Amino acid sequence: MRCVLLFPILFVFSSNSLSGMDYALADSLENDSSEVSTCKEIPVIISRNPGTALLRSAVLPGWGQFYNDEPLKGIFFGTLELGLLSWLIAEHFASEEARINNDDPAYQVHRQRRLDLIWYTSAAWLFGMLDAYVDAYLFSFSTENEVFERETGIAAAVFINF
Repeated sequence: MRCVLLFPILFVFSSNSLSGMDYALADSLENDSSEVSTCKEIPVIISRNPGTALLRSAVLPGWGQFYNDEPLKGIFFGTLELGLLSWLIAEHFASEEARINNDDPAYQVHRQRRLDLIWYTSAAWLFGMLDAYVDAYLFSFSTENEVFERETGIAAAVFINF
């Protein structure tokens, strides 16, 4: 006689998963007291389109963060990117003025600083776009996680083989 005991942790999903039909069913139900008592309340999950957030951030620095309801990050990225861009333009004009005046040491300094600022501005711009994309992708994460936790239970099972 052989006895085997297993205690696995199982995630049990209820039959009311959040699919498009459940949203449509919840929206189509009228407020009849008999139907409301038998139907679970399904929260509305608001999401953002990551592609739209990416494009908005590419067009205007910080716009993608504002789209994701992150105004402080939008102000930060907008200020950072536009500040770097204005500094880059100022260094470009300074290097061109030094080149016209045949001031080679000043030209070399401004030219190198301009090249560095091209990299910094590009990196800040790409990081702002990436941040807007990721924030849009994870926009409804906490709401979806709360719904998932309500729909999931933990159970233990015992298997005995003889």
